[in-house]
Amino acid sequence: MQGKIAGINEKLNRIIIQTESGYTFGIGNTEYMKLNQLIAGDLRSNSAEILTNLSAGDDFVLDIEAYDCSKEVALVLLNGD
Repeated sequence: MQGKIAGINEKLNRIIIQTESGYTFGIGNTEYMKLNQLIAGDLRSNSAEILTNLSAGDDFVLDIEAYDCSKEVALVLLNGD
């Protein structure tokens, strides 16, 4: 599955990825992430996944906490405490 980075919270190391079925929310190292980068991997999981940043050409680990979210829910998760 592929998606694009739709939001980054560098302070809390949170990221949302827009997919064809909604938004995936996860926690991981956001240091090298940029908006609109293309991501591939299992974006519909409830665990840590090794994903590929196709735009940057590297792999990273994302602890996926929610998937198939609406934009509103994804933004709350991204920016919530």
